Amino acid sequence: MIRTGLAVALALLAFAGTSGSASAAPQRQVQKVDVEVARPKPWPKEAVEAFGKIPIQDRGRVKPLFTYAGFRMLNMNGKRSYTIPEGFGLPTGKERIGQVEWLMDVMLFPEQARHYEIFLVNDNAVLDAVGLRFEGRKKRDRYSFQQLRPGLAKLESEYRKAVAKRQRDEKLDPVETQTIALFNAVAEYDLLETTFSSLVTTLGEDPSERLLELYPEGANNAPLPLGLVLSRWDTVTGWMQEAGAEGRDAVMREFAALEKGINAAWANRAFGIAFFPPSDQSVEEWSTAGELIDQTMSSRQGVNPAEVGLVNALAAIGENQGDVDGASAAIIGAQTAAEGAAKARGEFEKVPLELTYYQGDFFYRALLCFLAAFLMAAISWMVPRRQTFGKVLSLGVWGFSLVGLLLAVVGVTIRCVLLDRPPVATLYETILFITSVAVAVCLITEALTKERIALASAAALGASGMFLSMKYELVEAASQGDTMGGLVAVLNTNFWLATHVTTVTIGYAAGLLAAALAHVWIVMRLFRGMKDQGAALDTASAAWYRSFARMIYGVLCFGLLFSVVGTILGGVWANDSWGRFWGWDPKENGALMIVLFELVILHARMAGYIKDFGVCVLAVMGGAVVAFSWWHVNQLGVGLHSYGFTAGVLKTLWSYYSFVAVFAALSGLGWMMFLRPRRSLGAA
Repeated sequence: MIRTGLAVALALLAFAGTSGSASAAPQRQVQKVDVEVARPKPWPKEAVEAFGKIPIQDRGRVKPLFTYAGFRMLNMNGKRSYTIPEGFGLPTGKERIGQVEWLMDVMLFPEQARHYEIFLVNDNAVLDAVGLRFEGRKKRDRYSFQQLRPGLAKLESEYRKAVAKRQRDEKLDPVETQTIALFNAVAEYDLLETTFSSLVTTLGEDPSERLLELYPEGANNAPLPLGLVLSRWDTVTGWMQEAGAEGRDAVMREFAALEKGINAAWANRAFGIAFFPPSDQSVEEWSTAGELIDQTMSSRQGVNPAEVGLVNALAAIGENQGDVDGASAAIIGAQTAAEGAAKARGEFEKVPLELTYYQGDFFYRALLCFLAAFLMAAISWMVPRRQTFGKVLSLGVWGFSLVGLLLAVVGVTIRCVLLDRPPVATLYETILFITSVAVAVCLITEALTKERIALASAAALGASGMFLSMKYELVEAASQGDTMGGLVAVLNTNFWLATHVTTVTIGYAAGLLAAALAHVWIVMRLFRGMKDQGAALDTASAAWYRSFARMIYGVLCFGLLFSVVGTILGGVWANDSWGRFWGWDPKENGALMIVLFELVILHARMAGYIKDFGVCVLAVMGGAVVAFSWWHVNQLGVGLHSYGFTAGVLKTLWSYYSFVAVFAALSGLGWMMFLRPRRSLGAA
């Protein structure tokens, strides 16, 4: 998303705050921070918890500030934590902080937070382009706002060039793409610094008598909370009306200091955090501080009394900027006020559940369980199954796999509750859902076959899927700002999401599972053929390989069933939404390709054209067909299903296609060399 409005704010910051030339070369060592501006002690736990619970509205959804902080930090830093090194005047020396503490430091100890190296730059060519040189740094490294500050003016210039090029539909090179991302991250960070300080203003050094009469709380340049200012703004507008057109400017000059104080909040109205729920229940959109100012001034009335308490409670946080104890007390009070305002609208009930979801970190914990299960499975293959240690390892694999699956299912279920829809509406959600289905099918298959192959596959697929979801979460953070964003209109229907999309996604899971198992079968069979120099298998081994191949065949049949039903349901949905059952849309064609390809495999096997080895090779190729339907058609940008584009995916897809092609070719070569039946030279 192009944040064109941030350019002005960042340009002003660049020229006002830059010291030294753009070619300055900051040193690698940690920059010392003045003790007077450093946070003197860690944030109290209760303040951190309260800050994370403050409800806001972001991207059309009410969520806790904990979620917002996590995705902002993930977008900038690539992770949700940061270790403050020594040199910041902290009594603890090094201090590891999470997303909430980081956001609190940015907003309340900005002079310190500007030295945190949290801006991830994937290619230092971006910095070279803006005239920054950093010695002793890696190509991919992290930098602080203070280190990037000398190059902000040039960064804005390069950003504008890249945006103009993109608007002309010209292809951007990687450096230009990263320039846009870095500028947006730095500009957003700059706005975060003023979130609470912009809620406080003053009357200036020499206020007029009637200004002091209107705001006696501001005597001696004392801070005035924004809510108090706006609650009496109707009086100011009345004076302007009395003064008429000729005297209006004089009135505004009289209130120039007051207006200047709230200008930061007003300037950020389009990009600030929406803390303020409207008192009018019919209005869905929450307001930022700047939007609240706009509404107050345009209506020529004071801010609604019901909103004054929340505005002033949040302003109290800004009044205590630089004071850990004072800010902590203000945060706890503001959280109570914000929670009450959200509850009055019936919009707070899911905030605690979302906190549980993100604090529980279910998918990361599932990843750890699957990794443990896979490690134990690998060890178990080297230990006889009947030995006590082998039995313990087998139980461990089962236990960790089941716990990992349970954690994944709990995480997916909580997402369903939070979003009031099935968990398959976005590509990120399909990763989680497909992984859970694949693991469940593997465990059921293992319970039926007891060959240990499906059990090991469950652990491997579970770990791979959870890892992929974490990587894709970074992409979602950069492009969408959240993995629980709104849906495109065509997907905004729970019935069809629960029927067509869920069914098709289960078909994807089965197709990919069959491909994964087929990889294992082929590798094991070829190694056995190499070891035996093409000799026929003994009866027990042949039976084992046939059993394994039947497992793959069963998974393919399972996937075909769901793919056929899901594709037909998709046609019914298309007829309901667009008035036609089939339109040869790329997404429709992708679903049909899966059905046809799996039908080819099953018919070829039934007709005797291929046997177990051929089924497995085609199943491997079927994985590429599923990947095309699942991901690639979204990258084409054409058709009625042209949603879900994700930058950087095509390169990964082509790498996967290439791997499948090479694997299939080598499999065929291996079959000819080691497994093809040989005729006797003396045969007639």
